[in-house]
Amino acid sequence: MHVLKKIESRLASITGVMAAAALLFMMVSTALDATSRSLFNFPLPGVYEFSEISMAIIVYLGLLWAQYDRKHIRVSLISENKNKRTKNALESIGWLFAALFLLVITVPTIEGAYSSFLDKEFRWGIMQMPIWWVKIIVACGLFLAFIQMMLHFLLSIYISFGANND
Repeated sequence: MHVLKKIESRLASITGVMAAAALLFMMVSTALDATSRSLFNFPLPGVYEFSEISMAIIVYLGLLWAQYDRKHIRVSLISENKNKRTKNALESIGWLFAALFLLVITVPTIEGAYSSFLDKEFRWGIMQMPIWWVKIIVACGLFLAFIQMMLHFLLSIYISFGANND
């Protein structure tokens, strides 16, 4: 289990850094665009399109980072006053349902990313922007989140049956 936690940590760090870089890029490009519009009455072409792409990267690669740090919103009403073993068992059910939901939305996302790649899909706007690679990133992010939720499900089961939390 320790090896799986280490792999999760590395993947969460890598995807988190990528999401943070996309956020930084979006912030800097938007600030430069606003400055250019204000001072020179000249909008920077493509900033809007790049911002849309950056938001998808931020959300879907940031999933793993947020989950690793347990920063997602959690509802603890049912498990709040339960003993540790029952709480872990209820958590494991939650992780399983989250993993199944992610799997249900991952499969069509992968199919869409594949067809987008084959078509070399573009977004038409002020600039022609290829978006097939972003759809692949979204599909990968969802698939990795599914794997991560399954890992948390297995860890919860492992812990609820008396194993120590190493």
